[in-house]
Amino acid sequence: MSSNNTTLYAGIVIALIIGAAVGYFVYPTMNPPLEEEDYVPKDTYDSLQSDYDEATTQLEAKSAEAAAAQARAQEINVDASQFILSALETSVQEELMELAEGKKVGLVLATGGLGDKSFNDISYAGVMKAQEDLGIGFDYVETTAIAEYEGYQRDFAMSGEYELIITIGFDQADALTIMAEEYPDQKFAIVDMVVFMPNVASLVFAENEGSFLVGVAAGLMTETGKVGFVGGMDIPLIRNFFEGYEAGAKWANPDVEVLTPVFVGGWADPTKGKELATTLIELEADAIFAAGGKSGLGALEAANEHGVYAYGVDLDQCHLYPEIFASMTKRVDVALYQMIVSALTGTFEGGIYAGGLADQWVGLCRLPEEEALWEETFDFEHDPLPAGVLEKVLEAQEKILSGEIIVPTGYD
Repeated sequence: MSSNNTTLYAGIVIALIIGAAVGYFVYPTMNPPLEEEDYVPKDTYDSLQSDYDEATTQLEAKSAEAAAAQARAQEINVDASQFILSALETSVQEELMELAEGKKVGLVLATGGLGDKSFNDISYAGVMKAQEDLGIGFDYVETTAIAEYEGYQRDFAMSGEYELIITIGFDQADALTIMAEEYPDQKFAIVDMVVFMPNVASLVFAENEGSFLVGVAAGLMTETGKVGFVGGMDIPLIRNFFEGYEAGAKWANPDVEVLTPVFVGGWADPTKGKELATTLIELEADAIFAAGGKSGLGALEAANEHGVYAYGVDLDQCHLYPEIFASMTKRVDVALYQMIVSALTGTFEGGIYAGGLADQWVGLCRLPEEEALWEETFDFEHDPLPAGVLEKVLEAQEKILSGEIIVPTGYD
């Protein structure tokens, strides 16, 4: 029997006993004498009192158990914030593995699918990490069009098999709003958009803060004095990357010219991404920051072919080409891991979860706390940054964390 049921039953018994006790003590003094059968006999009262004492003892014990369980769940959840950045404590991992036994997670990837070496890949990595660490089951689908989202989400939800259903990308919000209402007992999470439903955790990131650090490096390393940006789509989300990038470049180098950003119009068109980056390079940009999923891979390829600096996004893309000196990291993997743990421990709550540099939800692959992780992950070594660049990046990081620098956003 669950502790919730035990508490409920105990509460009912106590209420009945209190009612009988009140009747025993109050009825004779507040009302005229009645027939004998209208009174509660003393032996009946004694029996009820004994039941009351036993129920109270059980209730106190169950309440203590519930409080301890909730405290432990919260403790596990706090630890979860660093699960991917450091090793799990053995005791915590064992507890989570017990909770994960027989449980499954569903993942609906964004259009563009796996292989983007960016947004979808790092989302997939976060769930894979949970599977490897905890043994939780894991199913995923790749989508090619927005129209497919509702069908895939419904397939997962109607099965009733998934502890948590994760949707990747802002454009899943409309479909998820429908699904969350149809399946109010199903827990959902969405990345990069807010869905105002009580069973949806909305995960949003301060991309502008991590992109500011990219801009610092680009502004300091440029030789032509011009830097460029290629985005997937011209939407506030991607403007958030650009605004931070532009602000960081100008903070580090007031004389730098940040060229007008260009946008592919989709996430899976590396050919157009390459064309747009080439156009910027022809305008003398010697640095390209690409934030566009698979489309961004084309922009990075153009930088490689023309021998100009490039900057990756979401996960560390520096291993792709020697021209990529840094990557803005968007730790969707960490955020999703946390959501999976909260679902397993019963501490999941719908609402908005926002993270930036302070939460290690965004960063830069060249930061001391990240560099070794990425080198181990992709089995490579970063090329050294030019003198003074890392020091300026760290200064910018410190000032953002302290509030001295307020990074502009693309949502204004």
